Amino acid sequence: MIIITIFVVMTIIGAFLYATPQVPEIDSLKNVKLQTPMRIFTSDGKLIGEFGDVRREPVSYEQIPKNFINALISTEDQRFYEHSGVDLQGLLRVIKVAVTTGEFSEGASTLTMQTARNMFLTRDQRLKRKLIEMFLAVRMEQELTKEEILELYTNKVHFSHRAYGLAAAAEVYYGKSLTELTLPESAMMAGLLKGESAYNPISNPERALQRRNLVLSRMLRENYIDQDIYDLAIQTPLTATKHAAALDAEAPYVAEMVRLDVINRFGRDIAYNHGLDIVTTIDSKHQQIANNALREGLLSYDRRHGYKGPERQIDAFADKELAELLQILKDTPVIADLRPAIVTEVKEQSIKVLTADAGEITIDWDGLNWAAKFISDSRVGYKPKTAQEVAAIGDLVRIIAVSDGKWQLSQIPEASAGFVSIRSKDGAITSLVGGFDYLTNKFNMVTQARRQPGSNIKPFIYAAAFAKGFTPASLVNDAPYVKVNNEIDEVWRPQNDNLKYNGPTRLRVGLKRSINTISTRLIDSIGPAYAEQFLVKVGLPDEHMDPYQSLALGTASFTPLEMATAYAVLANGGYQVEPYYIEKVTTSYGDILYQATPKIVCDECEQIRINNQIRDAKYKPEIRNYPALPLPEKKFAKEVIDPRDAFIIYDMMKDVIHSGTATTQLRRRNSPLLERQDLAGKTGTANDYKDAWFSGFNDKLVASAWMGFSDHRRSLGRYEYGGKAALPIWASFMEKALEGVPEQEIIQPPGVVSAKIDPETGKLAALGQSNAIFEYFRDDNVPSEVSQRSTDFGDIYNQTNRSQQQGSPENLEQEQLDQLIDSIQEDGLQEPEEEQEPEPSSIF
Repeated sequence: MIIITIFVVMTIIGAFLYATPQVPEIDSLKNVKLQTPMRIFTSDGKLIGEFGDVRREPVSYEQIPKNFINALISTEDQRFYEHSGVDLQGLLRVIKVAVTTGEFSEGASTLTMQTARNMFLTRDQRLKRKLIEMFLAVRMEQELTKEEILELYTNKVHFSHRAYGLAAAAEVYYGKSLTELTLPESAMMAGLLKGESAYNPISNPERALQRRNLVLSRMLRENYIDQDIYDLAIQTPLTATKHAAALDAEAPYVAEMVRLDVINRFGRDIAYNHGLDIVTTIDSKHQQIANNALREGLLSYDRRHGYKGPERQIDAFADKELAELLQILKDTPVIADLRPAIVTEVKEQSIKVLTADAGEITIDWDGLNWAAKFISDSRVGYKPKTAQEVAAIGDLVRIIAVSDGKWQLSQIPEASAGFVSIRSKDGAITSLVGGFDYLTNKFNMVTQARRQPGSNIKPFIYAAAFAKGFTPASLVNDAPYVKVNNEIDEVWRPQNDNLKYNGPTRLRVGLKRSINTISTRLIDSIGPAYAEQFLVKVGLPDEHMDPYQSLALGTASFTPLEMATAYAVLANGGYQVEPYYIEKVTTSYGDILYQATPKIVCDECEQIRINNQIRDAKYKPEIRNYPALPLPEKKFAKEVIDPRDAFIIYDMMKDVIHSGTATTQLRRRNSPLLERQDLAGKTGTANDYKDAWFSGFNDKLVASAWMGFSDHRRSLGRYEYGGKAALPIWASFMEKALEGVPEQEIIQPPGVVSAKIDPETGKLAALGQSNAIFEYFRDDNVPSEVSQRSTDFGDIYNQTNRSQQQGSPENLEQEQLDQLIDSIQEDGLQEPEEEQEPEPSSIF
């Protein structure tokens, strides 16, 4: 016995002398930085994404369930609170085994030693590692409390399925927080640590159940639970299933954009393992509304074009047991809001279907009668009269919940769509939906799909023309147009969709009716090269357009995000903003790694600058005392369109909503948007109905919706204009996003005046003319001719027009101002006379 004792003592001393120089510094444990994933949040704090090499959510000792600690100690280290890092009884047992077999086992590993191994070492069984582990455990016990060691262990240990730490494991296996874990669940988690694969409740449920019950029996033996609690716990079935990270808001396309952006900025390791928190510009309310609007829009389009049949027919359906059918349903993913279902009964005008979670339900005729047979993108068959024409027993179909607890037969749309909304003043993206369902198609239609905008481009062609001297009252001939290119022997004949032509037409009417020949003649007048330069100036990429006449009809290629950004220029008064979606990036310790500094449209700043310029002309430098600008000038957004032109285009685009190509669809849906006077927009339809667009805005919020097929060659179908296919998505979003938001029309800037004109000629109206209407003009471009001219009126007008009063009455002599008021309305409140409601007039 003495010899064995001497051998043990000498072994320990020798091991100490060998291992001590190789023991890592223990001080690092007091400020340990655990690998944690990056988390992505909306601007209002909703989690939308989590990415990393591990799933981990560090918790304090106080947050760890007592049941888990008791289960852990019962099975892994019963003498945890008695030993000083190394269990001598267990160590003697290991040494005895090592002497007799030559192998070292894990039997003597205390929780402290396991923590040391998890923090610093590998899992190999070599003597060197075991010795270092032992002495490191002793050092840890000297530096840390038992509670701190348990906290480190619980946060560091791996529970399989990339879940590190108990908090992450509770989410992965049960979709719960730590406070919600039950005793059987805590016991299962503790038992899993014996072998991540062998006792995993997902991959090996039977062995996991046996291991859990063993843990419970150990807890009973160690008096952590009594017999009654034990008896109840072992009767509890396993409920563990794999859960994805619990998200508060659905914005997967945005989350993926952020993931790639952060990796590009900081590198993969920092992005995935340093616990970064990213706050985006996304508004969770806007995002949810946008998700619903896009899906409703695509499903509505899809129903218009007929039913394509079941996803598949279940083989040997009659021979399948209920459990087999349920397994098929569980293996078929839910896509967006469309649940898989199997038809089990077909009656005259109803069907019964089996679902995985709602059991068997009945779909009445109201949920079936839309399903006329799909023939082509432009043709559908007759509406069905019986359910037998629609479904058969054994069909695997999709269903969707509708109002009043009823269900409707549905199908996954083949068409695609994209939607984005941004703040006009700084370019912050408030919502973005890149497709119907991210799991089935990760291609982002908002940022990656370059499509022809059709007539969505026309407001900028008109703005370019205004910069060249045209006005809303300018007459352009709406007549057949032919362009011959002798170099390539080609003839171009753009047409209006209804093949109707109205002769000389005011530009205001041309824009709201989206008349192709007018846009084509406009670009002829200003030059395609100038139009292209103008489009580049508002932020549209030059590499995706060519300086040809067809540019006026939207033959370039832009993404929905690029179009929305360009429309922001019109919404904010002529200033270019850059779209952005990351507001701030911080570490888990609160250090700011990145803070967005967007260029901002500052209305207050602009007014202060204008007032300062006026003061410059009036006062001597030594008595100037100007108010300070609220922002440094380097943060001002750049002016790219004359604010006067931007306002006039906005006013013209309001007509699109109230009496133009958007009106019919808005009336059909009884949209509250028709009651607002602060909205403007424009439809767009590419050649052969391949792309449908609607972009619109008020002074603060811009949104753009696109619909089409991923296959550029495929048409949406005849008559699928932007106003029919894309506008409902935009309208559905705006109706809810602006609910309760007061109207705020864009303010008329200095230098814009309104005058009465003759609607037939575009000239100034004669005195007393009964059909005269008001029109807006730049103050340097008001018509000089008068219809059926009155000499006195013309003299008065010409005198005031030459005054260059820049829309500001204090710069006019009082006599001139009085004369101007008689002939020109400066408040701009009176709308031009409403035109007759048009039919959609553009295929571009």
